[in-house]
Amino acid sequence: MAFELHRADGEVIRYDEGARFSFTATGHLVVYDARGNKTLFSHHSWDRIEEPVPPPR
Repeated sequence: MAFELHRADGEVIRYDEGARFSFTATGHLVVYDARGNKTLFSHHSWDRIEEPVPPPR
């Protein structure tokens, strides 16, 4: 699923189709990109996750 990760510092990271995310019991965010690479974000470093809205046709 494609999604955008909005970090607490204002940076937006876009993940393409095939990426996925989950949460740990302590509130950390775990993101796997389409290749299966794992990134762990502490619960203070990210703000929200949004699915990108496709442009109007």
